[in-house]
Amino acid sequence: MLHVNVPWAVPDTVILIGYFFLMIFIGLRFRSKARKSMSSYFLSGRSLTLPLVIGTMMTSWYDGYSVIGVAEYGATIGIAGMIVYVIPCTLSRVPFALWIAPLVRGKIPEDVMTVPDLMEFLYDRKSKVLGTVAVLAGVLYNGVNFLVISQLLEMMFDFPSFVAILISGCIVGIYVLASGMWSVTMTDVFQLGFISFSVGVGVIAVMNMAGGWDAIFGTLNGSQPTLFEPTGGMNGATALSWALIGLSIYTEPMMYQRFSASDSAKTAKRSFMFCIPMWLVFSTAVIMMGFCAKTLYPDAVFYEAFWNTVMAALPTGLRGLFVAGLIAAVMSTLSSYILVQAAACTKDLYTGITGKVLSDAQMIRWNNIATVAIIIFSMLSTQAWLSSIIDGLYFVTGFQVAGLFIPLVVGLFYSKRTPAAGWVSTAFGYVFWLFWNYVLAESTGIPANNITWVAAFFVFMIVAKFTYKDGQNDNMKKLEA
Repeated sequence: MLHVNVPWAVPDTVILIGYFFLMIFIGLRFRSKARKSMSSYFLSGRSLTLPLVIGTMMTSWYDGYSVIGVAEYGATIGIAGMIVYVIPCTLSRVPFALWIAPLVRGKIPEDVMTVPDLMEFLYDRKSKVLGTVAVLAGVLYNGVNFLVISQLLEMMFDFPSFVAILISGCIVGIYVLASGMWSVTMTDVFQLGFISFSVGVGVIAVMNMAGGWDAIFGTLNGSQPTLFEPTGGMNGATALSWALIGLSIYTEPMMYQRFSASDSAKTAKRSFMFCIPMWLVFSTAVIMMGFCAKTLYPDAVFYEAFWNTVMAALPTGLRGLFVAGLIAAVMSTLSSYILVQAAACTKDLYTGITGKVLSDAQMIRWNNIATVAIIIFSMLSTQAWLSSIIDGLYFVTGFQVAGLFIPLVVGLFYSKRTPAAGWVSTAFGYVFWLFWNYVLAESTGIPANNITWVAAFFVFMIVAKFTYKDGQNDNMKKLEA
């Protein structure tokens, strides 16, 4: 149980409860609009304009890890959090925006709605099923976000952990079940304001409380000088493994969904380019909050240090807004992931295995059932990340990049790809990453993230070389047209 020294006041509670009711109202408001078809439910009818796509992209990428986890970098590895994580992630997103976003929205057929759908379009049904495994691995990461919400509710109201997790699960479930992507988009746009205001006010307040950068440097440089080293005390291989997490954007099913939901290829490209500098500013601000927490509470467990710092720096009312902003970030990401994962169960896994085609009504109904199951499993998975939410990010993104990065990125541009190259490299990536991460990483000193995608690339190219037949890639002509 988290404990803070600053009491939670009635106005803060009113603000937080008001936020919850507003989110539910927005979700129910778009119920009828989302039920017209699976395209409307999952992709908002491919009609999202530039402001809406920016809002949902920005907010969906913010979550418990983006705030608490990235802030923890400031307290544990210091400026290396910027050098080995934030900046590489930012740079890796530029090619994704320039080339993949317009390709996915402009050249991929409209019946391709999900990442597993894209794997089938590029390769075959076997690759689709294997691609679904990576999407569903994200259910484990949902536990990170449920854990953050439960910690907040424990801290504010002394709820038992399981009660706090159940409350958050019910709220997310209501507006995902109600309206699908329309609900997620409209709540995201609203939540962007909450998040931006909360983090902006929060970083100013805690920096003032800590005494500014000079005071932070003077306090920490003597006791923990590695916080100001470029790699934060990590060896080169470990630093590289964190930098390579930036590749996870290329396997992020939520972003492909946003591209497909855009009203044009130009909107998909411009919206993502607009978000990149905003993500950079946000992450920088959050890392500074981690520095402040370490300065003010050098011996405390990080999560308690963080919340004691924030709650002490903000006055009544603004505390409620900050917590509502963080919960907004978490709820947004949870709802987006759950929507994508439910579709993976029904549209991708079921149809990929059986080959049967479901009607829109059947698809939406089974999506709702899958949503409930995913929420339950996500709440249970919180127990896996109690020691550090950063572990959750590292595991899930590492596994997804291992299986999907090469077949997706190479497959979109390489004209001699083959079905065998797709499914073999995907399966190989999963197995190789798990084996290396849990068996060889410690003894070799080389993290699995550093080597798996390279090995998967060679496997892909070798299999493609031996299985390619001239003229077999009709779908490549659609991408080149």
